[in-house]
Amino acid sequence: MMRMGSRKEISFQELRTKAAAIFRGVGVPAADAETVADVLLDAEASGVESHGLTRLKAYVDRIANGQMEPAPEIQIETRGAIACVDGGNGLGQVVTKRAADLCIQLAREHGIGVAAIHNSNHFGTAAYYANHMARSGCVGFCATNAGPTMAPFGGMDLLLGTNPFAIAFPAAGQIFSADMATSAAAKGKIRIYDKEHKPIPAGWALDHEGNDTTDPRKAIDGILLPMGGHKGYALAMAVDAVCGLLTGARLSCEAVSMVDPTQKASIGHFLAAVDIAHFLPLEQFETRAQDWFDKIKGSRARPGMSILIPGEPEENRRRAGEGQLSVLEDTLQTVELYYQRYGAGK
Repeated sequence: MMRMGSRKEISFQELRTKAAAIFRGVGVPAADAETVADVLLDAEASGVESHGLTRLKAYVDRIANGQMEPAPEIQIETRGAIACVDGGNGLGQVVTKRAADLCIQLAREHGIGVAAIHNSNHFGTAAYYANHMARSGCVGFCATNAGPTMAPFGGMDLLLGTNPFAIAFPAAGQIFSADMATSAAAKGKIRIYDKEHKPIPAGWALDHEGNDTTDPRKAIDGILLPMGGHKGYALAMAVDAVCGLLTGARLSCEAVSMVDPTQKASIGHFLAAVDIAHFLPLEQFETRAQDWFDKIKGSRARPGMSILIPGEPEENRRRAGEGQLSVLEDTLQTVELYYQRYGAGK
């Protein structure tokens, strides 16, 4: 009998193989299925399971219900260093990985590459794409808007998404990677608390009547709060400006939840890559960045705490797994169910 919030150790490769097979089984081309599986498993391995395999069901349901294209016709128009991308209502991971590759290519040519994407869907973690650009010698930026789950500061109507963004850049021995929702917590993280039957911290959300709550179920059905009060509210609007207004995609208040399999999401993303070598030698940048990181990490820590660089906790989790992942059994049951239902070549 499965215990509430219980976990199981399972092979990273087994999960990756099954996830890719599930997506192939609903018509996603093999290479694209591998991309989606990579993004989901990277989140799982880095400890960001709110954007890992728990998202698989919603993606597959949207494809099965005809609300997302498994093999989209992605259209790209480039104008110098700028690319305007119509995602063809495809999986956000497929659309955004292609856009990130294009940003790197444009940055190497022009010093900067920017992609404005519309007609897309949830893409997983923003860090995945920012890190990809950083590993290619760029300062990478990636942002997305999302369906309405958050109220404006001081309000109660759901008019903004969690609207996350990520920034990454390379140092000699590691990558700086900051990835954050503009809400106090991502809704997917609250769903994990709900699966584990744990209360959420105060200050994350309100119930639907506007009362503070630590009940994850009431939070899911209620109102997310912006991080840092008015500051998170302002950042959420800024992300909507570049991902919704600038791209021509829906604003968060016009979009739908990614877990709604009955309507198209049509959200937008915004990516930028700055080629470091256009400013100074990459090795010089990376060496100086690492010296800076080492100085910060070597500074005085508070009792019982340690100082890490943004992105380091996630990278430590990836390395510590040694090919094994600790996954919620509830999530594994869903993966297995969908593998038996859709898995290609099983």
